[in-house]
Amino acid sequence: MNTKQTFHVTGFLLLLFALFSGSWFLWLFGGLFFFMPAAHSWWIANMNRWVKLEWIADQTRVMPGTPVQVTVRLNNRSWLPLPATWLRLTLPDHVTIEGADEVRVSNQRTIVRLRMDLPMRQSAERILILTPHKRGVVWLTEVQSETLPLFADEMSAIPLRVSFSMLVYPLPLPLPSISIEDTEPDGSRLSRQRQQEDVTFQRGVRPYIPGDRIKHINWKATAKTGSLATRLFEHTARPDWRIVGHILPSYEPLQQRHNDTVNERTISCLAALSVFCRKRSLGYELYLSVKQRGRDHYHLPAGSGKSHHLHVMTQLAQMHHYVTTPLPPILRRLEENPSKETILLITPRLDEAMEQAIDRLLRRGHKVAVLDVSDEQAVLRRYESSRAPIGRLIAR
Repeated sequence: MNTKQTFHVTGFLLLLFALFSGSWFLWLFGGLFFFMPAAHSWWIANMNRWVKLEWIADQTRVMPGTPVQVTVRLNNRSWLPLPATWLRLTLPDHVTIEGADEVRVSNQRTIVRLRMDLPMRQSAERILILTPHKRGVVWLTEVQSETLPLFADEMSAIPLRVSFSMLVYPLPLPLPSISIEDTEPDGSRLSRQRQQEDVTFQRGVRPYIPGDRIKHINWKATAKTGSLATRLFEHTARPDWRIVGHILPSYEPLQQRHNDTVNERTISCLAALSVFCRKRSLGYELYLSVKQRGRDHYHLPAGSGKSHHLHVMTQLAQMHHYVTTPLPPILRRLEENPSKETILLITPRLDEAMEQAIDRLLRRGHKVAVLDVSDEQAVLRRYESSRAPIGRLIAR
């Protein structure tokens, strides 16, 4: 029998004696034992109206190992104080917590407890330091609150809603030294067919030609000469790369092998290539051997710049429950592409089918570079007209 039932039994006995004795004191005293549990149940049911939880983090997109400062503020808008209020929250086990009263790990989850004393119509706050150590998304949607119990030692858990998510990017893998000139195809060199204008470097002006863009008109030269003049820009001919990521199934039953560690290395290598292209302002399109919304593979169109880099890093951070697809169909699709751009393949497994697909790409005029991530150190292999690699560079 719990304390609440004890209150009800005591109140029933007092009312029974009051019925036979006619004492008004026993009627009031017995009714109090029924009123207190009802008042406590009403307070617990309506506590969310007066008690609010705020969760403020200084960062929401971080790299693994980056400490994030979080301010936990509990607001009490009622006229009742809430002493010895405990907040209980759960996070993934790879997240370390500093500044909490109790921290323990159970069932691959980190359980954190905070004690806060809330005066009436005031607020209390605590500061936590969260440090994630794996890529992914850290979600927090609910915090359990345990207030000072009315009935002896029986705690009342009250859920408090909170909206918090922290995106943890994959840690870039150390890459071997990649020479841009060696990995770019012949068509990337400056030629009349591939001339493009780089708007960041101006080399002069010329008379206006119908069809020129209005924003490229040089108004100062126009005012001096009395006729419209258009800016001339430097030529550039750097094409987009095609980066292909080979993601293996999470578990292969025939070989009885788990590939989570290898796939994490592949994802880290893709993140490192995205950082590499971002620093050198290189455009690239991304192919992944995972299904995407009914498609046979994931494809991100060509792009460059900060927004494209963030989109790639976000996609890599959120890649968890994926369905893999074979890689040779993706390479066969690239064979039919008329533009001869560089294909950079990141794979942990170079088998015979892969070698045949690379050989077909070479016969079609493509240049292929392979980053082998089967070991801890990535190995760069460049392929020419023959099937054998002509060079190997090992990351230090």
